Amino acid sequence: MDNIKVKELNGLALAYLGDAVWELRLREKFVAKNLKVKDLNKLVKAHVSAIAQSKIYLDVIDELDDEYKACAKRARNSKISTFPKSCTMKEYKNATAFEALIAMCYINKREDIIEGILENY
Repeated sequence: MDNIKVKELNGLALAYLGDAVWELRLREKFVAKNLKVKDLNKLVKAHVSAIAQSKIYLDVIDELDDEYKACAKRARNSKISTFPKSCTMKEYKNATAFEALIAMCYINKREDIIEGILENY
């Protein structure tokens, strides 16, 4: 990921990457607890939903550096043509911003930020 420049990526592409990183980190966290697979799946699904990600985003955004806030805002303001019926458009946009934030942390090797978020959720 050393050759990727966050500012050159479109916000939705960042969210796409961040979605994968977030789900993987959640899976690692819950697998380490030695839970049954059906329980693992329920826990991960609960944390990767747009509603859950929107809540996390709203909890953490004010604590971040301006560079991370700007990245999340860029993703949140991306043109999203469709969204699931399971959440509001605002929740979906916030979830998109959260995923972009996770991608930026991953690209910039700021695992400490991802770990901090994981510890609280």
